[in-house]
Amino acid sequence: MIRRSYSRLAAIAAARPGLGSAAIHGFGLAIRLGFMFVVLALSGPALLGKYGVLVSIELVAIYLAGFEFHTFTTRRYSRRPSAGMLARCLACHRKMLLISTPLAVLGALVATRTLGLNLGWIELTAFAVVVATGTAVQEIVRFIVITRKPLMSVTVQFIRNAAWQPFALLALATSHPLVGMLAAWSAAAALSLGLATWLLRESLRGSYRIPTRYLLHGLGVARNYYLTANASVLQNNLERFVLQSFLGPAAVGVYAFFQNLASTLPALVQSAVLNLWLPSLLQDFGQKTARRFDTLRQAVMRAILVSVVMSFGIMVGALALSIASGHAAYLPMIWMLAALLAGQIIQMATQPVHLALYGGHLDRALMILSLGTLGAASVASVLLVQRFGVDGAVLSQVAGGVLLTLARLGLFRFYVKKKLI
Repeated sequence: MIRRSYSRLAAIAAARPGLGSAAIHGFGLAIRLGFMFVVLALSGPALLGKYGVLVSIELVAIYLAGFEFHTFTTRRYSRRPSAGMLARCLACHRKMLLISTPLAVLGALVATRTLGLNLGWIELTAFAVVVATGTAVQEIVRFIVITRKPLMSVTVQFIRNAAWQPFALLALATSHPLVGMLAAWSAAAALSLGLATWLLRESLRGSYRIPTRYLLHGLGVARNYYLTANASVLQNNLERFVLQSFLGPAAVGVYAFFQNLASTLPALVQSAVLNLWLPSLLQDFGQKTARRFDTLRQAVMRAILVSVVMSFGIMVGALALSIASGHAAYLPMIWMLAALLAGQIIQMATQPVHLALYGGHLDRALMILSLGTLGAASVASVLLVQRFGVDGAVLSQVAGGVLLTLARLGLFRFYVKKKLI
């Protein structure tokens, strides 16, 4: 009976991977929403702010140290997908991780000190585990996606990002809650790495000699997209760093509460839409097939639909939980969530356009676009936070998203007219 039920669920998940991915993400969203509410209620915004800054540091450190080498290997794999090619690509990443992992850990630990978080050695050790495992998981998950296993990639991310949080709440009753939170986070991070490695175990067993000059060639190919991706990640986390520098962790906590909710939208769209359409967009725009614009149109429409529906669900959930938990004091600030979600919808509507440009190998153009918007967003963030505090951080995030969206559309139209995509 149990085996039959499991087989039936597996068959449904295989037939509708987008639905399954969205369901897992929705469950993760509910856990993260409850986690933030409880931390905010029992410990206040300062603890939530410290956690929010650590999340941003981890993400930025992993991206900066990863060199976006996957843009070189995944394109190679997409051109000639095979078991042998997958094994060779993963062998390249194994060698790259010998550099990127210690670099990410070192950068993250230095950032905690620079931003004044003043963590103890136990907290630093646990955070180092989170960053080290995250560096490897980030690369492996991308290959899980590109091999058309989106549901498993979401499961790995769910374990890493949400499954540990109910257990971490037990730490709030202790005198050092951040220690317990980081311990639970690091344990889940290690578990997610184990699962990700197991999913690609056959390909990871291959032993290939990868010349250093080949890795350097790949880094050279990926350099433009490296700057592009890191500019985007920095822009998305910029306000937290500015708030921490000017106003401290309590201000970050208020902002991070609403931004964490809003930032689940891109993750939902990524798993339910973009992960499914990524191989087709890369192939169609890489080969300039006749159906490429139809593929893009369908991906954009699906991204908009999922974004709007999920945003409505996030708003309803946040309002209901605020009222049910007796935290109606946060209701006047709910406009922040609405504004941040609106900005995310606008960005997600053009994320397939970004992938189309990427598939067309327009890395340099994407790099210039991203660096330009990062520069403008940095200036806006500092000025608006200094003038309006947390409200200014929200306005800055939305303005940056609108600017990025307009720039993407303009760039895409330009290259279509030039018949270069």
